[in-house]
Amino acid sequence: MKVICEVKGRGDFTLDLLVKLRQEGLGSRYGAPDELLLHSGGPQSDLAQRSLLMGPANCRYIVRQQPVDSTPCIGSALRGEIDIHANPNPMQIHVEDWNDGWHSREIISGRNLADGLRRLSETLPPSRGDGFQAGGFAGLLTYDMVQHTEPLRLQHLPADDSVLMILYRSDRWIIHDHIESSISIHSVIDDDQWVAEVEYFLNQGIPLRTTPARPRARVPITESDADHAEKVRITQAAIREGVLYQLNYGRIWSAEIESPWNVFERLERDNPAPLSSWMYSPDLHLAIASSSPELLLKQDGNIISTRPIKGTRPRGDDSEHDANLRGELVGSRKEIAEHLMLVDLERNDIGRICMPGSVHWKRWRIESYPHVQHMVSEVEGTLSAGMDGFDALQSVFPGGSITGCPKSATIAAIDELEATPRHAWTGSIGHIDPRTGQSQWNILIRTLEARYDGEAWQATVQAGGGLVIESNPWQEVEEAKWKAQAICRAAWDYSPAGETNHSPIGTSSVNIHPIPPITAAVQHLIGSRDSSLIPRSPPDVPPPIVWHSGLSLKPTLGKRVLFVDNLDSFSWNIVHSFATIGAEVVIVPGRLEIDDAKSLLKSLMPTHIVLGPGPGRPEQSELTMAFAHAALVGETPPLLGICLGHQAIGIAAGWTLGPAEYGAVHGVPDGILAGDQQQVMTRYHSLALTPTNDCLEVTSTDASTNQIVMALAHPELPIYGVQYHPESAGSANGITIFADFLGQ
Repeated sequence: MKVICEVKGRGDFTLDLLVKLRQEGLGSRYGAPDELLLHSGGPQSDLAQRSLLMGPANCRYIVRQQPVDSTPCIGSALRGEIDIHANPNPMQIHVEDWNDGWHSREIISGRNLADGLRRLSETLPPSRGDGFQAGGFAGLLTYDMVQHTEPLRLQHLPADDSVLMILYRSDRWIIHDHIESSISIHSVIDDDQWVAEVEYFLNQGIPLRTTPARPRARVPITESDADHAEKVRITQAAIREGVLYQLNYGRIWSAEIESPWNVFERLERDNPAPLSSWMYSPDLHLAIASSSPELLLKQDGNIISTRPIKGTRPRGDDSEHDANLRGELVGSRKEIAEHLMLVDLERNDIGRICMPGSVHWKRWRIESYPHVQHMVSEVEGTLSAGMDGFDALQSVFPGGSITGCPKSATIAAIDELEATPRHAWTGSIGHIDPRTGQSQWNILIRTLEARYDGEAWQATVQAGGGLVIESNPWQEVEEAKWKAQAICRAAWDYSPAGETNHSPIGTSSVNIHPIPPITAAVQHLIGSRDSSLIPRSPPDVPPPIVWHSGLSLKPTLGKRVLFVDNLDSFSWNIVHSFATIGAEVVIVPGRLEIDDAKSLLKSLMPTHIVLGPGPGRPEQSELTMAFAHAALVGETPPLLGICLGHQAIGIAAGWTLGPAEYGAVHGVPDGILAGDQQQVMTRYHSLALTPTNDCLEVTSTDASTNQIVMALAHPELPIYGVQYHPESAGSANGITIFADFLGQ
């Protein structure tokens, strides 16, 4: 590493430097002309601290779409009919070397994203110490890589041979440290002449670029507002049936552009963001220009974190209007519920690869950008023994904020609703280095993808939002337009949200604000978040066990919970809750085809059973229903049903299940009545039980109507059900419910 010079007052210095090196042809002289810039735009913050400009690469890794069985999936994901099968094709990674063009060297196969990247690690050069260094991986994961992170068969796949992943072995980096106002160069090549040339140009001085003028005005092609609003209504119908809780729908704008690089330059000037990125692969005729504010994953050793964004308002005409819009955002039950769902989902995704007790929610705040302002949270955890950054990337990709809850169900429903591959949008650009345990990946929102067709650049922009039961279809249409505004202006001088005076252009309008405690619900959530920051030592218990065929366990002297996982996005939060209070947890998939549930009890020997939540109806989980029926005749140890599991107990007892009389409720902290006692728990349900006999007792109802069955129990057997989520970040001391159950 060489510190070359100070660059005070040059916030976009890496863009100036990239243009200079491009003009001097340094890429073609020392490697490929491909370009990658991970740019922190705007003022300094905990995310915007440095920009990384990749030097000429000589090795890259490509994943392409393989032909798959063209037989369409049976049924509709929007009706809960999900085709749960792993990708039948292994992930094939083409390793290419540069020699006056990219040439294939070998193909490396992996079972999934994590396994494939781990196998690639053997191609990396030796580490040269601790901390960030050259020689790791960097590049693009398109959203369509979901085929290698989720066990789903999708109907609308990219065309055969389409590029799904482009990673480079980043043997050279130029780093602009915004805090130190300095430039440094990293290279794995001893006496690298490229380093000497970069140093020479830096010492000569890098001229300022001239930001391009407004683009040629065009009106991009997009769906009608009426069609967009109808997609919202279709999603809400699925939510009412219990199939989904929240779904992120994306609307597309497309048209020709003159230059994708000019679009990126305009975005840097007019819409700076801390996780912006630029990527250009000439031979693939592909360019990505992104001004993303959202972090998918950051790893520093064994600490990993993610920062979901959910909840949006436009910027105001002045500071007072701005503040009023923030108050409106935080005061909205719909926006708070939407955000809390994403916090719970990310706790789950992080929890799959982190130590029980180490995952917590922090840094809940509002981040204001030139055109919009968002609610943002951070979820952090400590990797479990044997887990690494590849496992973390596998677990969180694609980000839950751009899919929805439950994640697997919404990915399948998005595929049906959008009916086209997403390509780069909502994928990720970033870097990962298994040698140092460091990585950082954005989520590609506020992004333009451009492809050269031999005559011109054809570009697409996609934007949308999280759809929930309380969404107003026409407000969702407008929100998508706010989010697309900056990128459409930079590409086509087009304003989908109309001409407004909102937000003076410039980095001074990028700010971070605390959450104002304007309602009792928000005050409760702030307290829940603060309590989650109390340091906790992971319990001295075995890590959760994921069931596999042939698994057999010996009796335990402690507590062993058999947890039935029903494809929910909060399952691992429940697993962690039981682990932190001393239970050994065995996770069994609810849609597993098992001939005899009794054989599971015999081989796993649990002391307790928990029937987990999930989308759809209980009848779609044969194992859940089998345990519910067995419990009612005394053939199981103590059993607890949560949401879908609670409903299964009711159905097994002969109660009826249908749409909740007062509508679906998801992600809402609400009062729950048990006798004359009331506590706050987070509700997630579209359906509700109606008692038709006295086989079970109603032990709790909702505080607002006192009509909805929120908890039940058997009068004699240790069988319990709750129609809420005790493990949610919005539930007040819900873990006591699990502790009481373990005491049975």
